[in-house]
Parts: sequence; structure tokens; C-alpha cells
Amino acid sequence: MIHRLLAMIVLAVANQNGFATVPATASTLPGLDAAALRRTAWDSKLKEDSVRPSIFSMVKTVFRLAGDVVIIKKPGLVLDVSNIGKRSIGGGQSVRIAIRTPLRDAPREGTGEDALGYEDETDLLYTELYYNEIKKAVKYNTYGYDYNDTEYLNYVEGYTSYMGTFWAELHDHRYQMALLCGFSNELTKTPVSQVQTFNPNWAVPGVNTSSYPTWDPDAITATNGAIDSEGWYPNRAFSGAGTFVENIGAALTAGGGTGATSNAVLDVDAIYEICAYIQDQHIVEPLADQTYIWKWPLTVLYWSLNPNNTNSLGAYWEQVSSYQDKKPMVPGEVGMLAGIFRIVKDFRCPTLVLSGASGSYSLTPGWIRPGNNDDRNNGAWSNVSGATNYAWDITCIMGAQCLAKYTRDEMKGNLIETTEYGKREGRSSYMGDGIMIPRYDKGTQSATSLIYRGSCIVPVSRRSVRSS
Repeated sequence: MIHRLLAMIVLAVANQNGFATVPATASTLPGLDAAALRRTAWDSKLKEDSVRPSIFSMVKTVFRLAGDVVIIKKPGLVLDVSNIGKRSIGGGQSVRIAIRTPLRDAPREGTGEDALGYEDETDLLYTELYYNEIKKAVKYNTYGYDYNDTEYLNYVEGYTSYMGTFWAELHDHRYQMALLCGFSNELTKTPVSQVQTFNPNWAVPGVNTSSYPTWDPDAITATNGAIDSEGWYPNRAFSGAGTFVENIGAALTAGGGTGATSNAVLDVDAIYEICAYIQDQHIVEPLADQTYIWKWPLTVLYWSLNPNNTNSLGAYWEQVSSYQDKKPMVPGEVGMLAGIFRIVKDFRCPTLVLSGASGSYSLTPGWIRPGNNDDRNNGAWSNVSGATNYAWDITCIMGAQCLAKYTRDEMKGNLIETTEYGKREGRSSYMGDGIMIPRYDKGTQSATSLIYRGSCIVPVSRRSVRSS
């Protein structure tokens, strides 16, 4: 009797505090607004919605460990250091990887210059990789009246493939977010609590290379806005006077302008200026085959290939058919520029909207989330007062180790919770994982101390694909 009374008290307290103690009740067919399926078993196969592919799992980094030092053997897009943290007893909440800077001081020359007292030394910088818990669960009935309504559709059994699809889409969303914002969303949650900033490297078409945004380590402000019905924050914006946001905003305004037509497009002049900058000044490290992957959304790709658009690629474009028998292909690759920039279609490229003015700029990314949940800003460019829409498509040049991934706990599936004698069931999956860009820096950062050569963001202002 005492045990039963204690259980009732625990249940009452849990309910009072809003914590679920059993799996939530699965929706019935009427609750899913699909009551018509109850009337007759006319088809035993459910059609699955198509989803956009991801490019980030294509080119992997190969490395080995020498003690605690990571030695890269074959550069790829993602440095996956999964489970390195398990090697230390009690360790593994994060992993640190160090690099050494080259020797830079001038040599001592001639008989009048001695080396004693003028010794040079290398510097050490490090990046710290984190992980956090990520969970996804579904609910359904396992028997009874409502279960019988969907049994012929293999509704419950289909959750296995749908969970796999969700995780695949989520992985790509996390890669896209980390590439633009520094950290994937799970690393901003407790207890890791990292603060997102933006990729430190930007090349804005239409702006002189000397005016590209300069990295600023000061913390920026993230404003979530309203949460939507699926639990996402589609209007999460970043701002901060005197921060990197202001530097990006100034460059975007200079490149795209604020007129009725956006100006920062990937025409031939802009493309080859950026190609030279990447190799000569920013020095993005190439992949193992000495090429880069430049991912473009379809709007940018088809505008640049339209021969009716002034100064479009046209004859400068090297099509895949001219080299596919000589070089290994990347899925989605549509052509090559300057012999080393592989142009790859990315169906999940984010967007970025610039609002405000100098001193109060705000940047709002837009993403394609799991389930074809498209929160991107796909609207037309507008400079109408009160209804401005300075929208940018985010392309990105990616080289070696543009991202780092730390998996502490591999995926665990079929984690089952039941109630009502097994009638209502919840099935969960879990992994301990984190994705970020590996920015090497000191403990005390400065505007010049950071080293990150993995990628470069190239924002392209929204233009109609057609020429007029």
C-alpha cells in the first residue's frame, strides 16, 4: 500500500511539472486527418515522400593516431574523430586537436648578425570538439481497434525506414548549420552550451577582396523568435553591434546593394576573382586529389549557366562529359572551373536574409530541415520600404577538413517504452554526436589568432534564373 501511495505521489508531481511519464498517445486516423483510409483496405503500400540528397558523406578524411596526435593521411571534407575520447578513462566529454604554426622570423645573415638571442619557435593552437545527446522517438499502437485500421498499410513497420530517413536528413542539416554557423544546433544545448557564430571565411561577389568580412571573435547575439509547430525556430536571427555580424552585413550591402535588383552574382568576373583568392590569399587546403568542392544551389547554378544572362559562364564551363573518364566523380558534380573547382549541385543549401542598417544589422539563416520542412527564404529580392527582402543563397567552397565530427556514442535504436499493457508504444533512437568547424585558436582569441582553412562561404544575392 505504501509503495502504491508513493508511486501515485511521484506521478502527480511529474504531471504537475509537465514531465511525461509514459509514451504519448499515438494519433488515430481521424486525428491524422486521414479517416478515409479507415473505410476500405484499397492499397497495402504507403507511398514515401522523396527527400533531398546530402553531399557531406562522400569524401572522408583518413587519419591515424600517433599517441594523442592526429596525423592526416588523406584529406577529406569531414574529420571524423569518433570515439577517440573513449581512449582515456573518465575522459571523452570533448577532444582537443593541436596544430603547430610554421617558423616565420627572418634568418640572421652575414657576419655581423649572430643567431644567439634571435631564436625562432613554433606556436601551438588547438581546437576542441564536443558532442551532445540527440534523441528522436515515434509513437504508435501495437494492437487494438486503432491498430487494426492501419495494419494493412504496414504503418508501424514502416517507422524503421522513416527513422533512418529522418536521421540522414538531420545529419545533413547539422552539417549545413555547422558550416555556416560554426556549431551544429545540438552543441548549443546544455550542458555543452557553445555559442554559434559564423564561418570566419567569406568571399562576397562584387566586393574587392580587401573588403571581404574580417573575422571578429566577440560574441554575437542570437534571438530565437517564435517556435513553430514542429519545435524548430525558423526565424532565429544573429546580431550584435561591433561584432562579426556587422562586418558581414557591411560586405553584403556593398556587394548586393540595396536597389531593386541584386548585384552580387556569380558571373565570370566574380567567379575567377574568387578562385584566385581561394588559392592565393585565403589558401583553402585542397582535398586529396588537389581539387575543391564548390556546392551551389540550383538557383545559382541555372542563373550562371543561362547564356542569356550577361557575363554568364557559357564557354568557360567545363562539362563533366569532357573529363569523367579521367577523374573520379563526386555525386552531384555538374562541371569544373579552372581545372580544380568541382561544381556540385546541393539541393539543401541554406539561405541568409540581411536586415537592418549599419550598427544594427541582423542575419537570419534559413534551412531545409528533416521531412522537407523548408524554412529557407525563397522569396524574390525586394527593396520596397516596409517589405525589404535582401535574400542570399549560400554557396560554399569546401576543402580539406572543412568540418569535424565527434561521435562519442554510436546510434542506438529500438529503445522501447510501453504503457497500457503494451498497447501504446514509443520507440526511440539516440546518439552522442557533435559537428562543428575545426577552428584552431588560442585560449584567448584575437582577430588574427584564428586559423581555419577548411572552407569559404560565398553568398550570392537572389536573382531570377531567367535573364529578365
